[in-house]
Amino acid sequence: MEQCLDAPGGRTAVRMTIKRYPDDFNVEEILCRETASRISREPGPFALYRLAKRGLGTDEALDRIAAALRVPLASIGYAGLKDKHASTVQYITIDVSRLGAERAPQTLEAPGLTLERIGWLEDRVSADAMSGNRFRITLRSLTRRRCAQLDDTREFLSIPRTRGKALRFVNYYGEQRFGSARHGQGFAARHLVQGNFDEALRLIIATTDRKDPQKRKAAKQAIAAGWGNWRRLAQKLPACPERRVVERLAATGGDFREGFSALPYFIRQMTIEAYQSWLWNEVARRVIAGRCMPPSIRAVSRFGDLVFPRAAGIPTGIISLTVPLFSPQVSFVEPWRAAAEDVLAGEGISPQDLRIPGMRKPYFGAVARALFAEAAEFSLGPVQRDESSTDATRFKRNVKFFLPRGSYGTVLLQALEAKASDIPH
Repeated sequence: MEQCLDAPGGRTAVRMTIKRYPDDFNVEEILCRETASRISREPGPFALYRLAKRGLGTDEALDRIAAALRVPLASIGYAGLKDKHASTVQYITIDVSRLGAERAPQTLEAPGLTLERIGWLEDRVSADAMSGNRFRITLRSLTRRRCAQLDDTREFLSIPRTRGKALRFVNYYGEQRFGSARHGQGFAARHLVQGNFDEALRLIIATTDRKDPQKRKAAKQAIAAGWGNWRRLAQKLPACPERRVVERLAATGGDFREGFSALPYFIRQMTIEAYQSWLWNEVARRVIAGRCMPPSIRAVSRFGDLVFPRAAGIPTGIISLTVPLFSPQVSFVEPWRAAAEDVLAGEGISPQDLRIPGMRKPYFGAVARALFAEAAEFSLGPVQRDESSTDATRFKRNVKFFLPRGSYGTVLLQALEAKASDIPH
């Protein structure tokens, strides 16, 4: 999959390309010191593995591992999801407390992945086990001017006195976080909080997106065409999460709340978190506009343009600011209170509305998120000829950096994509 990052303002005459090849985008999870110190060589309840994969999503890789080892998918723990169109390294655990240590081989190879056991833990791995991710990315289809522009942007985002080795940028959620709304027809969670389970389900199981795998796209198209004929749909659909929903609808006479409950919990929770994340981005954008003095740069995004201030001009009072994801329990405080009230007013809701009628789970959790992220160990390689292009005027550059967990490398790349003319000197 080739991914192009659009220039600000929708200008697409020249676009920076990432992920032309899986090896163009390398991400490696880094274990935090506390977790690393607890790794044992003696067998324990959880076998810890290093998973290297290429051209596979994390969910696909876990399915193959579960099948190869003949273990339940639920016995496999992981810290985060890694992109399909990349070469990635991450850590997983397999719960062998009931299966037996013999079900945890030293190594495993399957199409697109290799697995190596590095020790044992007393508990399941989670996001808290990681300190962050290290990125190695090749930026392609660059003109000479764009190559120079990358140096300008690096200086614009550079934290003072780091000489471009550490960049500070707004910690926006990346577009991949909004997968449940990427079809461009809105967030399903927006309908859920209003009790409109039918419309929410239409968006989740009957609305296609160009990035959907072909089998899932076909299932969604069939559901959209046969909406309401649940028994007939249940008979014709192949095994998939959408079929479970349709079967529940057929059994309950079209109870859409029950249909939503039939979705895997992971999908239900991600539906909520996608909407929360978009709301957070909207608040962050308003805080930056209201608290940071010009100049700033702007990166185009389908879910609202992203504004980045000059790192040296960020007021000290907000550098360490955290803003929570919205929930019924959240208390609005300065300096982001006005921005939050403005965003929710635009949605026509209040914090107390952020719950799903008649359901305890999934729920809107109040998780704090840093307003700014720092890209450490940042380096930008020399200009090289882009061998993947037939155009001799196209070049590539390699970029490396480390981000704390929860921050998005693609967001930093969007900031780096700002045009030279958009960076005040």
